[in-house]
Amino acid sequence: MTADMYDAAEATPQVKPDGSLTQSAKDILRVCDPPATEEDISRAVVRHFSQVQPMVRDLVNLGLLEDCNGRLAVTDYGREKLAR
Repeated sequence: MTADMYDAAEATPQVKPDGSLTQSAKDILRVCDPPATEEDISRAVVRHFSQVQPMVRDLVNLGLLEDCNGRLAVTDYGREKLAR
């Protein structure tokens, strides 16, 4: 399943053609460790909520973030991608 997510990641704005994360994606993942709300993310990356929400949705769909009691947390796969 991780390989499927990796292939899907190449077609999203949060992942570069070489499979690495964009700087925006890295920033969001870093904010979510420890888990954070979308409002926390917006404040930390200094972007309007309407800009952050689609990026967060992409990261959740790719399996890089997950909902953890109403907060967004970095998954093991997200940590792996962030370390690259």
